Amino acid sequence: MNTLNAIIIDDEINARENLVYLLSKFCPNVTVVSQAQNVDEAVVEIKKHQPQLVFLDIEMPQKNGFQLLNEFSTIDFQIIFVTAYDKYAVKAFEVAALDYLLKPIAIEKLVKAVKKATVLIDKSERNLRLALLNENKNKIKKIAIPYKSDYVMLNLVDILYIEADRMYSIIHVKENKKYIASKKLSYYENLLSFEEEFIRVHRSWIVNTSTIDFYSKKDKNIQLKNQFKIPISKSYKEEFETIFCS
Repeated sequence: MNTLNAIIIDDEINARENLVYLLSKFCPNVTVVSQAQNVDEAVVEIKKHQPQLVFLDIEMPQKNGFQLLNEFSTIDFQIIFVTAYDKYAVKAFEVAALDYLLKPIAIEKLVKAVKKATVLIDKSERNLRLALLNENKNKIKKIAIPYKSDYVMLNLVDILYIEADRMYSIIHVKENKKYIASKKLSYYENLLSFEEEFIRVHRSWIVNTSTIDFYSKKDKNIQLKNQFKIPISKSYKEEFETIFCS
């Protein structure tokens, strides 16, 4: 089995020591080469040891875990977020983290995450994740969509709208292309919640507002620049008008 050098970043010493113990007992292929209690220390240790894997807490004093990404011009290590708060889950995957573990850490989930990291060494998916990490560390610019046996990376600016299709979503992009993703529309609503351009207008539709040509209050729909019309439901109408008509 491939070995992994890892660094643990957490402001709580008990949390670090617990993770060291769990890794030594259940993930023997992981060697913890260093620890850090804040982002500034972590930057020094990462540059010094060049780990393949970083276990990263999110809520820490001064700088949070996401801000660590801004300290590197190029990221060449995988990240597993470890936190007590599940509210950060979607944000963690926005930046293409390898996995997301909640405290107290479940052993089976830790083992699964480490196995994923081990398998991804020298794999194309690892390169994709690292590309997304570097692309999205300041602001989400691209998302990866599983497509056939591979992935396609989509620029957010190219997405016209996202349509719900039961347990799936259909992502419509420029040049009349579309991709079917195995995620519900609510996943993309959360994923894009910090992106001002995207707004949900109906239980079945999320729209890139930059593609809207005009809005008809009478017909309760919007028309995109490609002439396609999308309905606006009553429950989303007020929010849409506040944002789009202000």
